[in-house]
Amino acid sequence: MTTLPPAAALVAAARPPCLRSSDLFFSMNLSQICLVSRTVGRHRVVGGTNLIQFSCARATLFALVFRVPLSTGRAPSSSPPPPPTAAAHPPVAALSSAEVFSPTTNDSTNPLSSLLPLSLNPLNATVDLITSRLKQQQQQQQLYDDELGGGGGELLEAHLLPFLRPQEVSRILLRCQSLPLASLRFFRWTQSHVLPSPHNFALLAHILASSAHSSQTLCILSDFVRTYNHVDDAFQALLSAPAFCCNGHPAVFGMLVKVYTKLGRTSDALETCRRAIELGFVPDAEAFNCLLNSLAKSRSLDLCWDLYGEMRRIGVPLNSYTFNILIHALCRGSSKEGIRAEDFLEEMESEGFDPDVITYNTLMDGYCRRGMLEDAFHLYRIMRYRGVEPDLISYTILMNGLCRDGKVIQARQLFDTMLRRGVCPDSRSYNVLLNGYCREGKLKESKLLVQEMISGGLMPDDFACSTIVEAHIKGGKLLRCLNLIALLHKIGIIISVVVYKCLINALCTEGRPSAARSLLKQMQVDGYEPDLEIYNSLMDSFCKCKSLESEALALKNEMVGKGIRPDIVTYQILIKCLCRSGKTFEGECLMKEMIKWDIQPDPGICAALVGGCCEKRDLAKAESLLVYFAEKFQIYENNGYNSLIRFLMMKAQTRTLPVENLEGSKGLGDVANAHRDPDQSDGVSETLGNSIYY
Repeated sequence: MTTLPPAAALVAAARPPCLRSSDLFFSMNLSQICLVSRTVGRHRVVGGTNLIQFSCARATLFALVFRVPLSTGRAPSSSPPPPPTAAAHPPVAALSSAEVFSPTTNDSTNPLSSLLPLSLNPLNATVDLITSRLKQQQQQQQLYDDELGGGGGELLEAHLLPFLRPQEVSRILLRCQSLPLASLRFFRWTQSHVLPSPHNFALLAHILASSAHSSQTLCILSDFVRTYNHVDDAFQALLSAPAFCCNGHPAVFGMLVKVYTKLGRTSDALETCRRAIELGFVPDAEAFNCLLNSLAKSRSLDLCWDLYGEMRRIGVPLNSYTFNILIHALCRGSSKEGIRAEDFLEEMESEGFDPDVITYNTLMDGYCRRGMLEDAFHLYRIMRYRGVEPDLISYTILMNGLCRDGKVIQARQLFDTMLRRGVCPDSRSYNVLLNGYCREGKLKESKLLVQEMISGGLMPDDFACSTIVEAHIKGGKLLRCLNLIALLHKIGIIISVVVYKCLINALCTEGRPSAARSLLKQMQVDGYEPDLEIYNSLMDSFCKCKSLESEALALKNEMVGKGIRPDIVTYQILIKCLCRSGKTFEGECLMKEMIKWDIQPDPGICAALVGGCCEKRDLAKAESLLVYFAEKFQIYENNGYNSLIRFLMMKAQTRTLPVENLEGSKGLGDVANAHRDPDQSDGVSETLGNSIYY
């Protein structure tokens, strides 16, 4: 019988270096293993990482003794083990503790933890260690930087993560219920490495809600519903969390309704609200108001009234915000709903709620949108009579209603009344009055209002500048508008790219491309880059002026140099211009270029090229162009065929008429050309010089 080796030798055999030799462990009997296990237990260092390392070593020892594979949970066999072979038993060095409890190990199927006593279980040791650390940090007042607990660096050592499963996260959260902020920081630390379960989210939400940390609770619930999209996951998890000795708080269900509403999931918010009411967890008035506001914005008025009726049925305390939401929804509905808003206002007063300035503003805005100015001003007088002083929004709403009705003089009088009562105007109120002046064509008054606005310390915004420019262009006062914009630019007001484009297009329309080009340079100085639309407008304006084709081509080259690709409109403008000037060869070159850009010619370009060739009496090329467009692009341009037929007939008549009538036939040809539409007969084709397209 083999004698037992000394305990010291067995302890040494349990150390990781000896784990690399499999012969010793597979030759030991159960008594030897028990002695080694007890020795390891007596000499372990209790607490912290050493306990976890010794637990891992002891678990590895059990796995080697019982021949339990790490990936399965098979029990040891009662039959004698087969003799060890090299193939059946690989080197034990591959079964180190780091690999047994690696992050890729599935702890739910690993039997090693269940073989250990509770005091030596590495999962239990991890829970104890983290809980102790969290309490220590709470005592030392190591608060994280922001409300989400994202600051402060790493909370714990990363090698503890392999021992954290959702079950361990829940155990730690339950132990730290009295430490809500520390629990939140721990959760954020684990969330970056381990996917939390619905139960983890629910526990933390209850813990934070019980400690009156509403903003943090909303953030956790928002992460919850984004991670687990189905509505049942969040609701059932929150419902079952108090069963696990968690201090549940019913406010989490109202917060869940608000989270769904803010994420735009109104149907899920309604379903959560309904289920919470059925179970007796009634959301608060704030949650109902969020849901009402969401329904009102989506114009679901029937659901709004159903929800309002449910609030009254279950006794949810109403407030002025609730009534304002419903009045706002009703005022934006049909005219019948506007009448209902008046009844609802009376109901609000009968409930003991005095309408505030928001309530009156909502009703006045509804009246002004329907053109009911008399009712709006009647309400304005009532609110002042009841001691509710109109604010800036009140006056702006009434001025806007007057300007819409063409009563800009009355709007100006109300503006002056507002100033006398000490209400300071803002950009919105000035813009309302400025828009009213521009609609009526009162350009002088609009300019004076802009000067008044600047003297009051307010700078005109994009809306104000655009309104002034459009009004001056519509009134034919482009030069005055340019001077005003130059003055605004000189005093430091930023001119938007929209205003520049509007002015450039207006100059191009009036046939002043050189002035438009100068304004384009100023636009580039201000940091704006022109787009394809601006370049096309400038090129078209240059092409409509005589002897300025070179300027248009220079703009096209500048545009290409900036990486802006020409389109079909660009080539239409340039090719038609060249053909009108008799430069059909240059037009053909541009056509060849556009085909290289994979831009297919259109019938207008075909007509321009054929018409240009006919004007130069190159009828053979005109005929070849028609054949080329028909065969390659399936373009059959009637104006091109008509032009070619006319010139062919003229040529035939010239050959048959007497010499004394030749000059008369030329006159007939000129008359025919005079009646021909130049735009319809101008165009370009892809050709190589004077080649024929046969």
